[in-house]
Amino acid sequence: MQSLMIKSASCIILYIFSMAFIASAFSANNLIYITQSGGSTALTMNIDQIGNSNVVGTSAARVSLTGTAMTVDLDQIGDSNVIAATVAQGNSSSFTLRSTGDSNTQTLAVGGTGDTAGSDFDFAATGDSNVLTYTQGAAATATSGNTDIVITGTSNNLNIVSEVVGGTNNWDVDGDSNDIDTTQTGNANHSITADITGNTNNIDIDQTNSGSSTSGIVDLIAISTGGTIDIDQCTSGC
Repeated sequence: MQSLMIKSASCIILYIFSMAFIASAFSANNLIYITQSGGSTALTMNIDQIGNSNVVGTSAARVSLTGTAMTVDLDQIGDSNVIAATVAQGNSSSFTLRSTGDSNTQTLAVGGTGDTAGSDFDFAATGDSNVLTYTQGAAATATSGNTDIVITGTSNNLNIVSEVVGGTNNWDVDGDSNDIDTTQTGNANHSITADITGNTNNIDIDQTNSGSSTSGIVDLIAISTGGTIDIDQCTSGC
């Protein structure tokens, strides 16, 4: 087992390769915990893990990042891997999380204490029974931000909560029996563009726009047999 903790107030460039050619010799269970603070500008962080049961942060000890113009790339190949990260504040930044394999879990919370304006968040999961939980903009100052999600596989679960002003979500889902649940709230112009291909997929979208001059947009293309699509747009109480 490897355990690595890094604390820095400046730029981090981090490469981690966890190989599992033979399960008994390279049995994964590699752990990475990162706390980066001090309002870093132009942070670059790359993490690659190959194998099973690898962890980048946990629910109790997530990767924690704060700064502007950050570039973060987390890539896991294998099964039962975990990514758990918190971006307290991250203007004009780029975040990419990729999982290839089955039963992987990605959890990302952004904009918890500050703005995420001009930032781009990309998620990609290829495999079955993967879980993505994404929370954006718990702070009142959180604005804009673009989120792109690509899911390929079956029985994947996607849960998105967005509380930012002008949040944009783009989904591309290809597979069967996927479950997508998203909520967009606040005095905001919300937008969701989704392309869903597969059977028995369940999609639930709630958009609450409390401002008198705001709007919610859902542009959905679904090629599917069976499944459910539920879209609610309202000024309160969706």
